Amino acid sequence: MGIPLKNGSDPWDQLIVEVCAKIGATTGNVLTEKQRPMVESRMKRRLLELKFTDTSEYQAYWRANVAAETSHLIGLLTTHFTSFFREFSHFEWLASELPALAKAARSEGRDTLNFWSAACSKGQEVWSLAMWLHHHLPKIDPTMKWKVHGTDIDPTSVQEGMNGVYHRREIETCPRHLWEGLWVRGKDDIADWYKAKSAISSHVSFGSANLLDLRTTEKRYDAIFCRNVLIYFDKANQLKAVGSLFKFLSPHGALITGMSESLNGLGLDLKSFAPSVYRTASAVRANQPKEAVVSTVRTPELAPPKPMKVLCVDDSATVINILKKLLRAPDYEVVAVATNGVEAIEKLKTFAPDVITLDVHMPEMDGPTFLRTSGIARTIPVIMVSSVSRDDTGFVNPLFDLGVCDFVEKPTLANMKEIGDELTQKLRMAWFAKKKNVSIARSEGQAPAPVRTRPAGHIVFNVGAGDRVNLLHVLRQQSWGSDELTIIATGFTNIDELRRDCEALTPTCQRLSVVSKAAPIISGKPVIILHFKNGSSEELRVVKRSREILVIDDGGSLPQNLRSLATDVSPATSFSYLVDKYLGGA
Repeated sequence: MGIPLKNGSDPWDQLIVEVCAKIGATTGNVLTEKQRPMVESRMKRRLLELKFTDTSEYQAYWRANVAAETSHLIGLLTTHFTSFFREFSHFEWLASELPALAKAARSEGRDTLNFWSAACSKGQEVWSLAMWLHHHLPKIDPTMKWKVHGTDIDPTSVQEGMNGVYHRREIETCPRHLWEGLWVRGKDDIADWYKAKSAISSHVSFGSANLLDLRTTEKRYDAIFCRNVLIYFDKANQLKAVGSLFKFLSPHGALITGMSESLNGLGLDLKSFAPSVYRTASAVRANQPKEAVVSTVRTPELAPPKPMKVLCVDDSATVINILKKLLRAPDYEVVAVATNGVEAIEKLKTFAPDVITLDVHMPEMDGPTFLRTSGIARTIPVIMVSSVSRDDTGFVNPLFDLGVCDFVEKPTLANMKEIGDELTQKLRMAWFAKKKNVSIARSEGQAPAPVRTRPAGHIVFNVGAGDRVNLLHVLRQQSWGSDELTIIATGFTNIDELRRDCEALTPTCQRLSVVSKAAPIISGKPVIILHFKNGSSEELRVVKRSREILVIDDGGSLPQNLRSLATDVSPATSFSYLVDKYLGGA
């Protein structure tokens, strides 16, 4: 598991070792030298919160409030990363296993399936199971009820999970047809938050529990999810926790651990029949001869193709490269790419993709026009991958009316892992939904996001002679009402003609200037520089200062020292929407 923290003579070192020893003894979480930076950072913050200047003050406080402070430290140092539908393959396994679980429960005279999230942190796993069961179980056994219980050692995390309130960015990463209609969005000051509706909250309960001190109960569970926590235990505590958990399983029940947590080396009477999914070997032997109560094979109709063939439609070479990194064998294969809708229609004559990722803003034929022209979303699931914010409901919602299955904000090198997990989940769920002919259109009862007006800015367009079409395209995207616009046009033979064209597209703009040479920007408004493919590097040097936001066209080239200053890299067709994003709009 790792080497325990070394105890030095320094009072701070001694405190860190004492805290970690207490956490390990109480929870089983072994904190090693690898976790020292995290422990020190959080303990420094704790001392600041309590306004203590040295360790002796804190230790005296801890001794006087041992139960309450130990509980606080447990929450501070054992709350691990979690997210909705994390390790999605386990949810796919559960979908394939539900018929067998329901049949086994009926044979025992039960009308309710019970599930336990045994290290639920702030509840995302509990609510993921609730959405999943609400969607799948009625299709398998409409009269079978279900319950999900979540526990964690940290009472604060348990309370957050029990509240069932999450930021829209978390909820909207879930496959759309799973959460749509099950969460209500707040209004006014809480418009960025969703709360679970009774359709799922009435099936969910929470409580505090220590995996090393589980209380005996007669209740038995059809599946226990205990994922990504055992890895923090030493072998002795792993054996203790796993042995206790198996006592809470029904005869046919399964224990699901994290994908990096193998139980095969613990010497227990276990059998793994799916990745990180275990039953006792005796239970498997007892159940298998009967009417296949225990299923070890995924239901064929739920099995997506492997690899899943993807057509990626996007005019950004950077985004295409990122998508290729994310959608790799053995699960995915990018069989073709297209830079606009016209190319995509041609590709579809040759290739037969299982799913399509589609950009919104592209030259020649954009995403919505492609959808209307081809009608492809009626037969092949389409996921929009766009720099448009999901909060721009006036733009995003009509995409669902065109048959789009879901929406993902464009990945960057900085958030590639996070967006990649969301994208792959939604691709698979879109495939399932299309197979099952599940409607994913937006709910009429869903309250739209509040309309937000962004602050005005000073927008600098750094363009070259080859950027005229893209420049006019960006100007056409919005009114630019209270903004100031400066267009640095290098290499144009007729600046006056360009000025007239730009003014015609921005009649309400407060101030527009078209110049051939740059000057330092002095403005009382936030400055955003849009560097187009053919824009001059030298003119960019003149206007770029430390505080300006710089967005560069990913199709162009810049010296590395200038490229490293970029806030964002995007195709020029998305520049208008990035202006809204960085000025604080929807």
